[in-house]
Amino acid sequence: MTESLQEKECNVVKLFDELWEESLKQRIIEPVHNQRNKDKVAEIIKHEIEDFLRTFPFHDRFNLQPDAKNNTKALAARNCGNERFAPAIGEYMESLQHYNESIAYSEQGSETRALAYGNRSAVCLKFGLYEECLENIRLARASNYPTQLADKLNKREQHVKRCIEEDAEEFSSRVTHTPGQYRPRKSGHLAPKLSYEAHANVPQLVKCVELRQNSEFGRHLVTTQHLKAGDVLLIEKPYASMLNDKERYKRCAFCHNEDTFTLIPCEGCTLAMYCSDECMDKAYKQYHRYECGVLRDCWRIAGRLLGGILGLRMAATAIASFEQELEGWTNHLNALDDTKVNAFTVDWNKATDSDIYDTVHVLATNQKRRSRKDLAMLMFFASIVHRLLLERTDLGPLCESSPTRSKLLFDLLLRHWQTSLINKKQVYHMQRSDGQDEEDEYYEYNYAGYDSDDEEEYSDEMHAVAVYPLFSMVNHSCIPNVAPIHLLDVNVPEHQLPMLVEHMNEVGRRYPKHQYTAAEVVLVRILRMMHSYSLEDDMINTFGSIGLPGT
Repeated sequence: MTESLQEKECNVVKLFDELWEESLKQRIIEPVHNQRNKDKVAEIIKHEIEDFLRTFPFHDRFNLQPDAKNNTKALAARNCGNERFAPAIGEYMESLQHYNESIAYSEQGSETRALAYGNRSAVCLKFGLYEECLENIRLARASNYPTQLADKLNKREQHVKRCIEEDAEEFSSRVTHTPGQYRPRKSGHLAPKLSYEAHANVPQLVKCVELRQNSEFGRHLVTTQHLKAGDVLLIEKPYASMLNDKERYKRCAFCHNEDTFTLIPCEGCTLAMYCSDECMDKAYKQYHRYECGVLRDCWRIAGRLLGGILGLRMAATAIASFEQELEGWTNHLNALDDTKVNAFTVDWNKATDSDIYDTVHVLATNQKRRSRKDLAMLMFFASIVHRLLLERTDLGPLCESSPTRSKLLFDLLLRHWQTSLINKKQVYHMQRSDGQDEEDEYYEYNYAGYDSDDEEEYSDEMHAVAVYPLFSMVNHSCIPNVAPIHLLDVNVPEHQLPMLVEHMNEVGRRYPKHQYTAAEVVLVRILRMMHSYSLEDDMINTFGSIGLPGT
């Protein structure tokens, strides 16, 4: 498992707490003491934070450095991979992620990168992944693989080609894609469809679900007709998503597919890896060119503000979408009435990029509810990220001659870091687990009413976070009556689903309203097993064998 990027000694929250007591509290509290206008309070706090950072050595205090390629670190990662690959240990999947880390750190065209590709081809061979092995051999040669070791690589290539020829029929039946190219996941089930008539202007949502607001419940969703367990009410794509940092050397940073054996690196940072040039190009155009230089440092120092890191991606995506018309877009945002915009009232059949962005721009920030210290801390962090973006990315030249653009960038960072903290949704996939936990009462009795002794067990694993225009407006509930299912597909025992849905719908109005029942847990798990699990993305099962047909 790849380690988290967070560093306790460089925690922005911890340092801010110290600075608050030392000097910032006195600087900020006094000028805002009698100020009742929340917007004025925010302006004063921002001014004081900016004034403080002009002389505060934040680069040194957080050890902020550009995320540059480093062959020394790449060599260290490859050595770790070699240790795990050794026959006495045989932790091949662990070695694979170390080799990916080495590839991400290594300089383009370097022998260091070539050797890591060569090592990765050996892992592919161990698992009988012949096409992936050949792709890594190609990448190794393209990166100047050392001449003195070429014979070893040539023999591996010849061996793989012989294996393919000798087992041509079985090999052709299990090869489902070309390594190094983006591939949609195979569907073992029909894609889910809305259970009722779609809304005329919001075709991703059923017509019977409406957004309402009143003094008793605030903003909330209601249904105008009776719904049944298992109904599909909304099918929506995220506005922005971001891979968990622990998955960085395992999944594509753009499509999130688990193509661990053939990932290729971003040449501008040591974090992002991609399944294909196609995904790399899309990421670069849509957002990554505006975050590449600061992403690692943001992960390192965010501390408990890390939950808002998707806000950086949202800001970068927004800037990239409107970079050709920033002045006009800025004027549009300044005139935007947040109370008159939400994703449920937009006509999605005619929605422009600006209309779509507006639906996430107006998501709640809770800025006016925050204490002065909390708001100051968020502005402190946003100001540091703002400065790093101007120093290290193309946003510097873009904003250098325009204070208006620079202010827009800061405002977007602050807003979306806050909206992300509140409105982000975790993205889960299902993977086969290590077996039954004796202390987990969920497995003590089979509430679905079937014999599961021989069934494989699955667990929910979070690999990304995302923000959705519609679903992000669904309020939190400790006893939810809706649940998100992230769509991937696999063959699982489907007989479980109708039986459970029939039982839950028979209970009807007598179903418990004030407790989360086992049947609800099982329903969500079955749906996730059907639509949030891919055999191609579950490369290793509990016995260490590869989860691919025919291997």
